[in-house]
Amino acid sequence: MERKSLYCIVIFAVLITTTLLLAGCLGGDYVANRDIVVIKLHPDGSTAWTKLIDTGKDDAAYDLIQTSNGDFVIAAQNSSERISPPRPRLIRLSDGGTILWDRLLRESPGELTAVVQTSDGGYAAVSYEGEIWRLDPAGKTQWSRSTGIQGVWSVIETGDRGYVITGEQEGRVPFGSVVTYGNDGTVSWRQPYENESRKTAGCSETSIQTGPHDTSMVTVCTVPYEIVSQATVVKLDSEGNISWQRSYGTEGLDSVWSVMETSPQEGYLVSAYGKVPDGGGNTTNYLYAVFLQPNGTVVHITQLDRSDYFLPALMKSVPGGYVILYADETVKPGGSMSIQPTEVHLDTEGRITNTRFIDTSIAVTPTADGGYFSAGFPMNGGVLGYSESIYGRADDKALHAMKLNPDTSRAWDRTISGVVVNYAKKVIQTSDGGYAILAVKENY
Repeated sequence: MERKSLYCIVIFAVLITTTLLLAGCLGGDYVANRDIVVIKLHPDGSTAWTKLIDTGKDDAAYDLIQTSNGDFVIAAQNSSERISPPRPRLIRLSDGGTILWDRLLRESPGELTAVVQTSDGGYAAVSYEGEIWRLDPAGKTQWSRSTGIQGVWSVIETGDRGYVITGEQEGRVPFGSVVTYGNDGTVSWRQPYENESRKTAGCSETSIQTGPHDTSMVTVCTVPYEIVSQATVVKLDSEGNISWQRSYGTEGLDSVWSVMETSPQEGYLVSAYGKVPDGGGNTTNYLYAVFLQPNGTVVHITQLDRSDYFLPALMKSVPGGYVILYADETVKPGGSMSIQPTEVHLDTEGRITNTRFIDTSIAVTPTADGGYFSAGFPMNGGVLGYSESIYGRADDKALHAMKLNPDTSRAWDRTISGVVVNYAKKVIQTSDGGYAILAVKENY
C-alpha cells in the first residue's frame, strides 16, 4: 500500500478503465463504484450473517472494531462516484448486522482510516488527512481537530484519556540540497559542503529489482524541487488540544503507521518506515520498531526488516516483551514473490528474540488461543500463498477464511460461499469466539 491518498491512486485506475470501456474492451455492465461487505462467522468458520452496505454510490471502508456490547463500528467513506473525493463516514451495525446509524462526519473531502472505542463508550476516529473526531456513543460529534499531519492510519486512547495519532509531515526543498529536520516538523535546507556528494537534476538510467533474479532498466528524471517526509506522532488531551508533537526526520524515519501505549509511565511503541541510502544513489525502505518516552522522545530504534509494502503493523504486549506482526515480501518455491505476514518478538529493550513467517493472507489477526485468523484469496490453489485482494470479476467461492494454530499450522480453511468481494480489508476475532471480516466489493 503506497503512502498516498487512496482516492488519488484510484483516479488513474478508473481513467484507464473508462478508456478501455469506450474502446469496447470491457463489457457494457461495468460500474466503477464499490460496496462495503461485512461477514460474521461462527467459531467454526461457518457463516452467521453477511451485510452488504450499498448507497448506490461509491462506498469503501478501511477499519472495523467490535464495541463493548457486541456491535460493530466501521471507519468508511462515501463519494458520488469513484473518481470523486471521498467524505469521512462512520457506520454502526448491531451484533446481527443491522445498520443502527450511518453518519457523514463532514461534507468536505476526507478518508476515514481508523476508529477506536473510548473508555466512556464513545469513539475516536481519524482521517488520512490528519483530522481527529471525538464522538459520543450515538455517533454525534463532540469535537474535531485538524492536527496538521497526513498519512494517518492509527489512533489510540491513552491512559490519561487523551489520544495519540501517527502519520507524517511533508516539506519541499530544492533538489540536490541537504535537508535539516526539526523535531517539531519543520524542514530547512542548505547547500552541500565541498566534501559532500551532490545530486544533479536531469535523467539517468537505473536498474531496479523486478523479481528474485530479474532486474529492469528504467529512466529516472528529477525536478527542481523534491518532497521530503518525516514520521510524526501527535499527543492530544481529552479535549483535543495538542499536548505535544514530535517528528523524526533526524532519525531517518519517513512515516509512522501504528502505535500502542506500553504503559502511561513507560511511553509508546510505534511502527515506522524509513529509507537507507545504498551508496549508489538509491535508497532501500526498512521497517522499524521505535520506543518513545511519554513525551515522544526516542528511547530506542530497532530495524526490523527491509520492506516496500506499507501497512499498519499489529502490535501487542506479551510477557517479557512485545510481538509485532507486519507484511513482508517473501520468495515462494519456483521464485514467485508473495506478500505474507511476519511475526517478530522483541524483548523489553527492543532486541529481536524470534522471527517467523506465517503462510496466510496479510488480512490477519491474533486469536485468543495464541493462533491466528485470516481471510484471503488463494493464489494457484494456495500453492503461491494467499492474497488480500483479487482483481477483475470475482466469483462467489473466491474468499477463504482460515484459522491457524499457535504453531501456525492450518486448523481449518473454509470457502465463504455466496459472497462476492475483491478485498479483505480487516479481520477481527469477536467476543463470542467467532470472527468478522470487513471486505470491499468492486461492481464490475
